[in-house]
Amino acid sequence: MGIKRWKKRKKGFLHLLTFIIFVIFFYVVKLLPCVMYPAISRIAGLVAFCVMGSSRRLVLKNLDIAYGQTMDQCRKRGICVNLFVSMVLNFCETVQISKITVERLLEMSVIEGEENLRAAMKQNRGVVGVSSHMGNFPRFQAVLIKKGFPANYFSRPPSGLYLARFFRKLFSSVSVPLIYLTDRGRAIREAQAWIAGKGILCFYVDQHAGNGVEVEFFGRKVLSPAGAAMFARKYNCPAVGLFTCRMANGKQKVIIEGPYPLQRTDNPSEDIRANTALFMKRVEHHVRECPEQWFSWMHRRFR
Repeated sequence: MGIKRWKKRKKGFLHLLTFIIFVIFFYVVKLLPCVMYPAISRIAGLVAFCVMGSSRRLVLKNLDIAYGQTMDQCRKRGICVNLFVSMVLNFCETVQISKITVERLLEMSVIEGEENLRAAMKQNRGVVGVSSHMGNFPRFQAVLIKKGFPANYFSRPPSGLYLARFFRKLFSSVSVPLIYLTDRGRAIREAQAWIAGKGILCFYVDQHAGNGVEVEFFGRKVLSPAGAAMFARKYNCPAVGLFTCRMANGKQKVIIEGPYPLQRTDNPSEDIRANTALFMKRVEHHVRECPEQWFSWMHRRFR
């Protein structure tokens, strides 16, 4: 019992320390002029690339699996460096949401295919959104909301009670709704209610899911989350792709595509597999367009 209590206290202390460091960094970034964010991100990203050895090796390993000999090591290393820089810049830009006007936020975004989402919503059956951890995806959620779209995303809060509360308060302050996965039963009920209310229910489909369906991704068999395909089939909803990336001028490009041609037969499991495979093909397309902005390279995607 003594050892367990000590480990629990140690874990609690580490979570508190992480929270304190994070909050200090958050308010420092918030006080700095936005024009400094790219330079700060470049420096901090390079430091992270050098210090976070296990993450760096995982990214390079995933790139080797995905691209093999079709991409040289210099290019893979460059993608890895830019990924760490983008990670810090994403954080800075997310902090920025809390200190700029809605008009300024929308000015910094370029939306392509907005008519696709509006066409899907006109079917009045709710909409399933297919997304990936690419570009500044937290800010993308805010852009959708500020454009007047009733979008809601599933979210897994960070470990640690204090940090989780901070993130909840942050997103709540900018009126971005989220469905938290801490309670699976409650999350499903909230998702069902959102679809029933003709809202846009968005899923991140690009990371490994042990209970997912097997599809092809970068020429490899992977397990992918089936939630988007399951909801689209169960509630007969149209599905659209919701992707984002950062442009060379610093603006955020939002890409809305679809509605996708979903398979619907008398075989539900095959429909779910086929539609999930379609979603992953679209994810792969966008990852190939901007590989340095896809953050799931930092996860064990290929197993």
